[in-house]
Amino acid sequence: MKRKAHLLSQSPVTQVTERIVASGKITRADETVLLQASGSETPLTPVELERIRQVMDRLEMGLIRVVD
Repeated sequence: MKRKAHLLSQSPVTQVTERIVASGKITRADETVLLQASGSETPLTPVELERIRQVMDRLEMGLIRVVD
């Protein structure tokens, strides 16, 4: 139950990036969430930016694969 409450308090970007890193997979839906967040008028927090950098670094290293 604590885990659910913790996830609800996180931003969508943090939730998606944590799931991507944990699973090693990124979907088109995940990509859409990240693109919408980066194009939003609301600025991303330093934590969100770091999470996105982690995902990008892992993609470049081949640690995350793209799935549909």
